[in-house]
Amino acid sequence: MYSLPKLPYSYGSLEPYIDAKTMFIHYNNHFKTYLKNLNEKIVEEKIHNQPIEELIKNVPYYSEDVKNNGGGYYNHLLFWKMLKPRISNKLNVPTGLSEKIIKRDFGTFNAFKKEITEKAKKTFGSGWVWWIMLPSGKTEIVQTPNQNNPQMFYNCEILQGIDV
Repeated sequence: MYSLPKLPYSYGSLEPYIDAKTMFIHYNNHFKTYLKNLNEKIVEEKIHNQPIEELIKNVPYYSEDVKNNGGGYYNHLLFWKMLKPRISNKLNVPTGLSEKIIKRDFGTFNAFKKEITEKAKKTFGSGWVWWIMLPSGKTEIVQTPNQNNPQMFYNCEILQGIDV
């Protein structure tokens, strides 16, 4: 069974980018519902205990309900960790290895942001935009519909995810 982690910041910590009400609803309604439904399906379908990452990589063996709720739960687990409150008077831009990889694969940070923004705008309905790293070390920006996760389809590491 999977559990509900505590948010690593308060609901209002991401303002003005994400308001407290949106965070509260997203965490307490959407995220908790994915968790509740996933745990119910795990019991109902007699799925053995395993790390959520393994469940996600093996979703072809499970029902659509497990795929959707497992994806919703895992995507948000990642999402909460990827977000962080802005430190005043400090630019929130990639540095170090992330900056080097972005320059290598996209040319500039602005080109990287432009590609993510364009993919997000083209996402119809519910979905996600992901920055992933393939086994070769190359990175790409990909979209997934609904609560799908790129690890359901690619052998990859997830670097960043945006809930669209």
